[in-house]
Amino acid sequence: MSAPQMNARKLAHLLVRHAAWVAPPHRQDWSQAMTHELHHIPQDTSALRWALGCTFVSYLERTHVMTRSLTNLPRWLLSLEMAVCLVPLTWLFLAVVAMMTRGRMPLDYGMLAGSATLVGPVGLVIAFKILFSSAASIGRATATLLVLLAIWSVLAYSGQVLHNGIPFSGWWREWVLMAALPSLAVVHLLQINSERRATAATT
Repeated sequence: MSAPQMNARKLAHLLVRHAAWVAPPHRQDWSQAMTHELHHIPQDTSALRWALGCTFVSYLERTHVMTRSLTNLPRWLLSLEMAVCLVPLTWLFLAVVAMMTRGRMPLDYGMLAGSATLVGPVGLVIAFKILFSSAASIGRATATLLVLLAIWSVLAYSGQVLHNGIPFSGWWREWVLMAALPSLAVVHLLQINSERRATAATT
């Protein structure tokens, strides 16, 4: 056996052991079968492809378990998460509207800033509906609107800081607060909503 073949087989064994470690506990039987199957694959390149596939599936399983656990957090903790992620952008939206109403902000810039912060209040309303009603869920059109607003918020804020040429150290905190956290809240809300709809479909 050549050195590259030995390295491929060794790497395959390392990947399979890593996949077994990553896999959730309820997949222990599958992990053992995966390890035994590796010994019956004669070609080293095929074994390496098998190990890579096993690692990928293990990460998918672990991600699925983590996602399900996040949707089952206590209501007070979910409410705190949504408040931290969405309230700052909501306050900014209200400030933009107030300045436009008083004539302190040009209409075109105010419309742009208002649309880029709209995911804050819209997300809060949807979060209130989902979190405080055990059976409530939103439809596909509302979910799509929420995603589009989150994407627009990220693009608008990122475009502004890049256009102004502000150094990274001067804008990353605001970017996290105004773009990243609201987007994470939207993703979590959609996960909870998907679980609600799946549960309703099976009952």
